[in-house]
Parts: sequence; structure tokens; C-alpha cells
Amino acid sequence: MEKLFSKRNAHYSLGMKWNKSQPINDHLFRSWVRCRRKAWLEIYGDKQKKLWTAHSTLQLNHQIDCFHNLSQKSYGIGIQACEEGKNIAYGIRLKYPLIGNKIIKGNLPLLRKTSGESIWGDFSYQPVLARQGKNFTREHKLTLALAGLLIKRLQKSEVLSGLILHKDNDKIKMEKIKLNDNMNKELIDSLFSLEKDLESRTPPPITSNRKKCTICSWKKDCDAVAIKEGHLSEVSGIGAKREILLKQIGIDNIKDLSSVKHYSLKEKLEKFGSQHGKISKQIILQSKSQITNKAIRLKSETVINSIKKAKGLYIYDIESDPDIKHDFLHGFIRLSKNIQNEIDLQKTSYSPLLNLEKDTESFLWKRIIRKLKVNKDFPIIHYGETEPISLLKLGIRQGASSVEIEDLKKRFVDIHLLIRDCWCLPVRNYGLKSIADWVGFKWGQGNVDGARALLWWRQWKQSRRLNKMYSRNLNSIFEYNRDDCLATLMIAKWLIDHE
Repeated sequence: MEKLFSKRNAHYSLGMKWNKSQPINDHLFRSWVRCRRKAWLEIYGDKQKKLWTAHSTLQLNHQIDCFHNLSQKSYGIGIQACEEGKNIAYGIRLKYPLIGNKIIKGNLPLLRKTSGESIWGDFSYQPVLARQGKNFTREHKLTLALAGLLIKRLQKSEVLSGLILHKDNDKIKMEKIKLNDNMNKELIDSLFSLEKDLESRTPPPITSNRKKCTICSWKKDCDAVAIKEGHLSEVSGIGAKREILLKQIGIDNIKDLSSVKHYSLKEKLEKFGSQHGKISKQIILQSKSQITNKAIRLKSETVINSIKKAKGLYIYDIESDPDIKHDFLHGFIRLSKNIQNEIDLQKTSYSPLLNLEKDTESFLWKRIIRKLKVNKDFPIIHYGETEPISLLKLGIRQGASSVEIEDLKKRFVDIHLLIRDCWCLPVRNYGLKSIADWVGFKWGQGNVDGARALLWWRQWKQSRRLNKMYSRNLNSIFEYNRDDCLATLMIAKWLIDHE
């Protein structure tokens, strides 16, 4: 009999009725492998709190690019393509009982014909998966295993291997993965665990590894819960492993951490390794800052003087396509006055320099150097190490002398490094958006990030090839990059004003 959620969890249900036998499909399973709580929220969560992210669209586009690289001479759609012995079969939907009588559904985007035996003849099929990133993960392994078991039920023969396609610069590489009994056992165990989680009226706990939450559409909802409950994972410097160690010594939340004595914590953490003891003071101060919502000064940094005394500044930020290692936009703001003066953000001069293709770097380098030589004494401020690394590598590739590279290197000032060295701020992390939001800067476009800018870029490039000049996407990228530059500027301004 169906029951409503209890009042305690009513904010998750929005009137949805309880169903102990929720259907399981490959999409839900992949969500569970990434995060148990994510899968639960996909079924029972308040959909109004779920945000769209660009990551899923980028993943789909990446998959299409990879699959297109396979032979297209003989292909078909659905199970009929397998019956006809096509080399490639697209869009196959399967459902079979894999755990007891529980039906597991799978939407398999692509199967590839290979050697073997099946109900159709002296050939069989294997699953093909496209992945982003450098590493083969547990998610990829179990997804292939799930596809393998479903295909086995379809073709009545074992699936011995699967294929993973991924981009390496401009090339598509293929990796063969053996499917064995150990992988299948782990898969079945995982499916049972997923089923058990979905039968629960309360969501699984928030994951300790919050780094992977960055691309999750439920991030904002989980953040609110973590902050309210004082999770240790909310403290910058505490990852999944360190959270476990802290709980082992009796520290369960941010409040506990903020009240512990430094030397006591250091002594207890050093039993697990000296590296944990070294960070004890930092995480205590960080927790105190977040508990009190006040910034805590660590030290004064003399490098700030180079910004304080400068007659003007360059602010620098890039946008990149990591799959092909292409920095497609180099954005600059030139501030032609001392940063201690009042700054009118609307009147700042923004210069976007596009690098349409990787083979146009020579022209790009000349434009950048020409711009930076206008005011050789202006520091170049940036947030994080990406910008100087990318620009210096570009200069080396274009034959810049060691003297030119060294002179350019001396002009860079990393605002992120200065913030981390000089202050503990009441923020969950020290990313550009977190710090900028805390100092009061707002991006003009909502729900936008680097992944969204990358999606806009790829869409614009595609429309350009089709002779459809949709400038709106390009203008959105420029606006986002300009706001990144302005955010960096305002954090630098905050540093100066509080020196």
C-alpha cells in the first residue's frame, strides 16, 4: 500500500507517493555509482531544486563525436540492426530481470559487432561507451558490465569485452575492457544496494567527497543541507579521508572543530601521518571563520604592495576546451589607474582575444604581447595558476626568448594565492565564484560557469561551420569572461582595502 512521506521528509516529496519498487535503469544506476544520494533525489527529490548543468550536454556531444568516429558503412537502429548483422547498432532499449524478479532497464546508445556466437549467427555484439576525462573509473566499469549482462540476455551468449572511446587532443582513442566475473559480481551487489537505498524513506547521507558535486544538478540542494547540519565536508581543506579521521577522534561537525585546541588536534591527527597534523591549525581557523561568518587575517603579504603601488593593472582570464587542449579565449581588462581609487565596473575596458583554431597561435601571441607592452610596468593579476602557465607555454611555443619569458613571469600576481596565504574567509571553498560572491560581486548571467561557456563555444563553432553566424553564444562567452575578470579585480580590490 502506498504511503506518503513523513513530515520530517515532506520537503523532498512534494506530494509524491511512496513506492518501494521503484524501477531501475542505467541512468539511475550511473547516478547511484557517482553518488548514492543523487540517485535517491532523482526519484524523490523536489524537482524545482534541481538545476540544469552544461555537463550533461557536453557529455552527450562528446559521445556523439566519439561514436561518429566508428565505421558508418553498415549500421542500423534497434534490435533489428543486430538481427541483420549490421556492424553498428544504435539506440537499443532492453529490459531483463538481473536481480531476482527486479526488471533492470538499459538504454544502450551503441553496440559494435565482434567475433563470437549469438542467436543471429557466427557473430556477437559488445557495448561501446564514450568517456570524458583521463581515467577509466568505477562508473565506466560498472556501466559496461551492466550493458554486457543485458546484451548477454538479448543475444544468448557471453559478452567478453566492451569498448571505451575517448578524445586525446584531436584524436579518438579506443580502449578494450575485459568483462569478467568479478565485475559482474560487483555490479549485482551494487544493484542490490541501489534497490535498498530506493526503498528508504530518508535520503542517503551527503557524500564526503564534495569535489564531484561541482557538476551535479542537485548541488545547491545538498549544499543547503550540509551547511544547516554543519558537515565537516563544508570546511575547505577537509576531504573525504580527512573527514573520516576527524570523526574517528570524536570531531563530528564544524562546531566541534572550531572549539578544539590546536595542539590537541595536531597531536591526535599526527598519529595518522604528519601531513594531517600540519593542517590542524588551518582547518580550525577555517571552521571558526565559517561559524562566525568573519574573515580572519593570517598575515600581511608584501607582494600586495606591487598591486597597491601600481599605476594600473591588467586583469587576465582564459576560457579553454580541455578535450583538445585549446585556449580559445584570452580576456583582458586594462585598469589605467591605481586600484586604491574607486572603480566604476561599467567603464572598465574589456578586450577579448579569440583563438579560433590551435594553428593560429602565432597571430594570437603577437596580439597579446602588443597589448601587454603598452604598459610594461602594469602587473598582470589572475585567479589561479592556469593563466600564467598557459601564456608562458604559448610564448615558448612561439619562440620567445628566455629573457622575455622571465620578464613576463615577474609581472604575474596570483590573487588566489594571496587570498589563501593572507586570509581565512567564511566560504566553503576558495574558488573564484565563492570568494567573489562573498566580497559582493555578482555575475550578470545566472547559472553560468566554465562548462556553460565551453558549451556555448562549441555551439558557436558548429553554427559558424554551417554559415549560420549565431553571435549570441559568442557574446554570452565574452560577457561571462569579462565578469570573471571583474570578479578577480574586485577580490584584489578587497585585499587592498583590508590591508
